Amino acid sequence: MAAVVSKELMHGSRRQTLVQQVLVKFFQGEYQPNQRMTVQALAKEWNVSATPVREALVELEGIGIVEIFPNRGAVLRNFGAKELSEICQVRRILEGEATRCACGHITPNELSRLEKIFSELSTAERTVEWSETTQEWDDYLHELIYRTCGSDRLSHEINRYRALYRTLRQVRHSKRQNVKDYEHMEENAEHLCIVQALAAGDAEEAAGAMNDHLLQAAIVLERDLFQQENS
Repeated sequence: MAAVVSKELMHGSRRQTLVQQVLVKFFQGEYQPNQRMTVQALAKEWNVSATPVREALVELEGIGIVEIFPNRGAVLRNFGAKELSEICQVRRILEGEATRCACGHITPNELSRLEKIFSELSTAERTVEWSETTQEWDDYLHELIYRTCGSDRLSHEINRYRALYRTLRQVRHSKRQNVKDYEHMEENAEHLCIVQALAAGDAEEAAGAMNDHLLQAAIVLERDLFQQENS
């Protein structure tokens, strides 16, 4: 049984890795909208079997990145400011509710720890290491909230878009390698507001802080990923 479980985990890991790799290449411009993606070509490019490639394409179709055509593989869809806005709208609805539901279910010690971390990060020197740490704690907070929201369905829907969110954020950070560019990144201060509202037991305030954070995230992602390309 252990061997079977291990094999299943490895298979799932390959699928998730492929999803992430395709997304990174897409948002960095190495893959282009309307480009055809065949199972055979992707399997050869990434040196994997066909099965995880097929599953990765199905997952990418589920979040609106590709369109699959029977017996013809998949085609990358256009993804610009409009699609980003729609995805962020869905995220605000899902994660705002998850934050409201998670209030009261995260331990005071955990919230105190996070308050200290985000307070320090919001005033720390902006370096490449700061950027990497910021992304790690961003992941941690959002995952903690949807894991403690008490709804498996809500958690599943949020997690479905997780690779897309993380890739968009990763590409945004990678485009701002100049330390001065990091001065405009205020997600740690936004996360601190969410944590403080959760610590105060104010579910509506916490949900509002999450909504404000994700609304700001949509604005800066559009600016950094799309407006610069068009300027």
